[in-house]
Amino acid sequence: MFRDIHRTNSETEITSKLLSGRTGVRITGISIPELDDSALENVRRLISDHCVAVFPSQFLVPQDQVDFVSRLGPIMVTPGVDLHPEFDNVHVVANRGKRNELFSGGFHTDTCFVPKPPSFTSLSAIEVPEHGGDTIFCNQYLAYEALSDVMKRMLKGLRLRHIPSGLDHPEEAPDSVWHPAVRTNPVTNRKALYVTYASRCVEAEGMTDVEGKTLINLLYKQSLVSHAMYRHRWSVGDFVIWDNRCTLHAAVYDHGEQSRTLYRVMCGGERPYES
Repeated sequence: MFRDIHRTNSETEITSKLLSGRTGVRITGISIPELDDSALENVRRLISDHCVAVFPSQFLVPQDQVDFVSRLGPIMVTPGVDLHPEFDNVHVVANRGKRNELFSGGFHTDTCFVPKPPSFTSLSAIEVPEHGGDTIFCNQYLAYEALSDVMKRMLKGLRLRHIPSGLDHPEEAPDSVWHPAVRTNPVTNRKALYVTYASRCVEAEGMTDVEGKTLINLLYKQSLVSHAMYRHRWSVGDFVIWDNRCTLHAAVYDHGEQSRTLYRVMCGGERPYES
């Protein structure tokens, strides 16, 4: 069983344990507000290596969440979404209504329609339902690595057009942007498939509309390989953070009228590239 202990210069012990075969890691033995620089770099590497990290029972207040994420990169928000009334860099992810159907919000990478999308997204659990309301994460390193060599060569240098969708204030949306279909994560130097759902990823550069949509649909299906997923069951106080450069995620709206409130804080990353 995978269990690793990272000892920092200050003798802080970070214990990490895999949450599934290849995706997700549980990190304990630390208090997030008290992380020193050495421990922070170990945590950054663990997140990017395993796509998503879970810190149980941290109970972060919004300012602590912002302070931590800002150490990983400059804080950013999604253009056109409503923010916390007291914190202009915290997005309140609330229960989306009285829904009894079993369905998902769709697998996506956050805010891909800006020139420099977020590198990391974090969620702090404030209210959670007694059952349901999980979030599923999917490993895009594995999605890329499972492609044939022929497809990898075809995707080399190919760009996809990303557009805004699902915003509270569409009038604040930026223009569309072109990003590589495959991007390199600068933390791990590994390549990952970089695609999102069809309402946001709409065109392949140099292809006809039919060709582009067919390819995007194929890549999106490739991105959802079931053995590369981790499904998180929320508890109050959970702090979860993932690397958007190598991870898709989706909320499952199966909690009916139960409350589900998470605070989201993101930090900006680099312009996507493939090396």
